[in-house]
Amino acid sequence: MAMIQISIKFVLLLICLLTLLLVSIGLYLIIKRVKEVKIKAKIASYVSKHEENWRCYLIEGVPFNPEVIPKSREEIIGIEVIFSTYLKNLSNESIQEKISQFSNEYLKDFYLNLLQSKSWSKRMNAMFHIEDFKIDSLEKDCEKLGKKRISREEYFQLLKIYSLFNKNLFLQHILISNVQLSEYEYKKLLLNLPAELLDTLTDKITDLPKTCRYALIDTLGLKRDIEYLPHLEVQLQQEDIEIRIKSLRAIYEIGFINNPENYLAFVKSPVWEERLMVAKLFQLLPLSYTLPHLEILLEDESWWVRSQAAKTMMRDKSGRTSLEEYIEHSSDRYAIDMANEALGKGLKP
Repeated sequence: MAMIQISIKFVLLLICLLTLLLVSIGLYLIIKRVKEVKIKAKIASYVSKHEENWRCYLIEGVPFNPEVIPKSREEIIGIEVIFSTYLKNLSNESIQEKISQFSNEYLKDFYLNLLQSKSWSKRMNAMFHIEDFKIDSLEKDCEKLGKKRISREEYFQLLKIYSLFNKNLFLQHILISNVQLSEYEYKKLLLNLPAELLDTLTDKITDLPKTCRYALIDTLGLKRDIEYLPHLEVQLQQEDIEIRIKSLRAIYEIGFINNPENYLAFVKSPVWEERLMVAKLFQLLPLSYTLPHLEILLEDESWWVRSQAAKTMMRDKSGRTSLEEYIEHSSDRYAIDMANEALGKGLKP
């Protein structure tokens, strides 16, 4: 059997090298930790020293104190902490305007350097703060970044910035961009749009990419503004089933029906989700008008539709009597079972 011979000198040298490596790593981690502690201490020191000055300036209208102007990166991070707290907890246009004015004057250069960095995380950090602090003086620099090869996350963040500072550019990207966002991403974008821009997009709803159109319809429902009702009722005529179902759901969220006859065709829709939604929408109308249609839906082949029809009837003060009368004259076993279930268990909407 062949044996591998290793000299004692080599073993000792190897042990020394490994020991030196471990000591070096340990020293590096200690130095790094000490630096982090010092940075955090400087940030905390700025916040502690100036939070009262900021409160007086932002809330009480006390004149601006030049002492709060940052002199280092750590102090800028301290300002970020203070500004973020106010923006998160207080919805006040005056505070937002003061933060924007200060950021445009004293923080612009700092975020411009981050925006031009080769580091993805630094660019993203800059864009988050440009949006939050509304630093419109960097809008053109953001546009320059948008012409480069950027990540999907950067593109999404740029759209949020365009929606604030350059509405035409935002609309161009939404209408003809090669980058297709997911429905979730579109919804996240649309929910925070200024009202004027959301109205413009609503007027152009038929020109939008299909995924954006879905997200916009959901967004209009979540806004619960009756002004959007006519736009949604137009969508009920579309061939796309998903658009019709989402529009019915959005109208239900708004909670108002303008012309009930627009919805009667959905009682006999071949799509069970549409029948379900119209059964739900009938909660918004008096039972004296919807009863014949709800009795049809009570005999639906879908359990979900039958169940919703029974719940809708029970919401009306005369719903219990109507269900009892229906049981007496109906021969549909499944519909009778559902009516009995609604009466016996007192199903609640």
